Amino acid sequence: MTFTSLGRVNQSTPGTPIPLSVDPTQRVAKILIQMIPGLTGKAYVGTSGMKKATLANVGRVLWPNQAGGISDQFFLEVQNGLDELNLLEYYIDLDVAGEGVLVSYWTE
Repeated sequence: MTFTSLGRVNQSTPGTPIPLSVDPTQRVAKILIQMIPGLTGKAYVGTSGMKKATLANVGRVLWPNQAGGISDQFFLEVQNGLDELNLLEYYIDLDVAGEGVLVSYWTE
């Protein structure tokens, strides 16, 4: 399995969900989205059309850990180990402009 890190993915305009990829063919076996210690706003993981105000199409809310230490995370993987998760179908949104999350994925 090959590990790829997108590093810190920042939100420039809260309320405007951003996809994890712009490539409709990019498929992966595992996705890890993690809050960055010390940030202040929540992060939302969901699908297209996600609305953090109503939680429509939100699958997970990640809480910040302002004091540092272990941070909230979201991990998703297929059970058969094949590259079946399409990165373009997963979006993030954050409460604070300029803040972000760490995004990594694995491909078979």
